[in-house]
Amino acid sequence: MTTETATRIGIYARISDDKDGQQTATARQTQDARALAERRGWEVADTFEDIDISAFKLKAKRPEFERMLVALRAGEIGGVVVWKLDRLTRQQRDLVRVMEACETHKAFIASVMEPIDTRESYGQFVAELLVAQARMESANTSARLRRKARELSEQGAPPTNGKRCFGYEQGYLTMITEEAAILREVRDRVFAGESMRAICFDLEERGVRSPQGNAIRDNILKRTLLSPSLAGQRELDGVRHPGSWPAIFTPEESLRLRSILVRRPGVRREAPARSYLLNGLVRCGRCGGRMRSHRHAGGVRRYICERRPGYLNCGSMSVRADDVEDLIRRMLIAAVDDGGLRDAILSQDAHDDG
Repeated sequence: MTTETATRIGIYARISDDKDGQQTATARQTQDARALAERRGWEVADTFEDIDISAFKLKAKRPEFERMLVALRAGEIGGVVVWKLDRLTRQQRDLVRVMEACETHKAFIASVMEPIDTRESYGQFVAELLVAQARMESANTSARLRRKARELSEQGAPPTNGKRCFGYEQGYLTMITEEAAILREVRDRVFAGESMRAICFDLEERGVRSPQGNAIRDNILKRTLLSPSLAGQRELDGVRHPGSWPAIFTPEESLRLRSILVRRPGVRREAPARSYLLNGLVRCGRCGGRMRSHRHAGGVRRYICERRPGYLNCGSMSVRADDVEDLIRRMLIAAVDDGGLRDAILSQDAHDDG
């Protein structure tokens, strides 16, 4: 590695909860990291910021974290500077991934607030200890939040998820009469056997919108109807507790809706779900919407621009699935067999290896 590359660093910043959407916390992290880089004589080659993403939850996806790993492996940066190590990771497995990416070009990790520089003999050891401590703090915080949620549920306090529920003002203390009437209408239509799809199309034509101003999709409406909040209740671990806000449905109506809208466990579908080669990849030539194929009993399978509530699909285009899939297969075979494409791929592989 050249000296120039060794001093080119990347700054990684992260915040788990950006309530105001201003990214001020990551801006401060980046500012302090730049100051450290300037004092050490490092050139800032790139910055990586993950906003509203946890570093503790195992299933959380961090796009900028992954991009940083790629830059380390490629030698585009010779080190990563963070404000604190828990901004980079709260899981030992992610620390291992970063250290392995650093090994390729002998890169390093440095922290503004902690005495960490993994080029030093004790640096990696300190980093592992700090990550273990951050993991423990996250686990303790999660336990406290779960206990607080249980207490609020048992006390009947309104939900505090930050979003206004259709039918209520923010905070659930006041019912919106017009929206509550729509929900009761929808409830009765579901009880009468009408489909969610048909109901949503009707609401869309009538100009009914979600609290965020969007057309109401069937999956969103279903989730709203299943919420125990509409029955003036809070649910935790399968147990419902009476709430302190006005109810739109009775508890019995809420449970009846759940019995209709939720498939019972152990009850198999009539046929297994199927996937098709180009589902969601074929685009409608009229509106540009994604086209999908479905199973047809005894009929010709087609990709269809399907009208769905809340989507812009025109619903006026269909094409034979076998014809489209056969055309795509032949085009792919021709592309793979093309010498120019093969040379370009080999050239790219050689470039990546270098």
